[in-house]
Amino acid sequence: MSSNDRLRIRLNPSYWKHLNAVPFSEDVVPSSLFLRNPHYLVVDLETQNLVDDVGGWGHIDKLKISIACAYDSKTQKMLTFRENEIEKLNDLCQERLVIGYNIRGFDLIILQAYGLPLDRLDVFDIMYDVQTLTRQKFLKLEKLAQGTLNSGKSADGLLAVEWWKKGEVDKIIQYCQQDVQVTCDIFEFGRKNGFVKLRKADGTDTEVRVNWN
Repeated sequence: MSSNDRLRIRLNPSYWKHLNAVPFSEDVVPSSLFLRNPHYLVVDLETQNLVDDVGGWGHIDKLKISIACAYDSKTQKMLTFRENEIEKLNDLCQERLVIGYNIRGFDLIILQAYGLPLDRLDVFDIMYDVQTLTRQKFLKLEKLAQGTLNSGKSADGLLAVEWWKKGEVDKIIQYCQQDVQVTCDIFEFGRKNGFVKLRKADGTDTEVRVNWN
């Protein structure tokens, strides 16, 4: 097999619905994203304020970052960024496959307001992929963590905003890092086993086959 064959990507039908010659990340079949990106960055961020404080979900680009955390598969290190260090995170995002949970609907929109050029990124959103596979919407990370890892989140974003107001930054860092670790563990589980699990309302788990290699 030639190097050109190894780097060939597969496209989703969405590619043919716009006029751009260069495919967006959502146009690329996930396995192709992993093929052309040897290293990934799992990203999560917390904010200083709430969605209601900026006028609703249509204005989340106005949210201010308190803490952002990322796991870098190349260095195998957990990284923490304060608001005045976001430029460093943005630079790193352009060198890795960016992975997260609802990252396309939240984190990346906020980071774009801090100068992140979204058109230069390769992005894999676990939530979007699982929703496509299950044909369910609004799947919470908590349910995927409970089913796949038999563990859950330690807090939520609302509490992180309260910690910010109280100046308890260390608690925000610990919570944000834990969210990154949970997301990373789910991703690695799916890669190794070819499936993840969702915890249903009745307490049972449903298996979702994935192709994250």
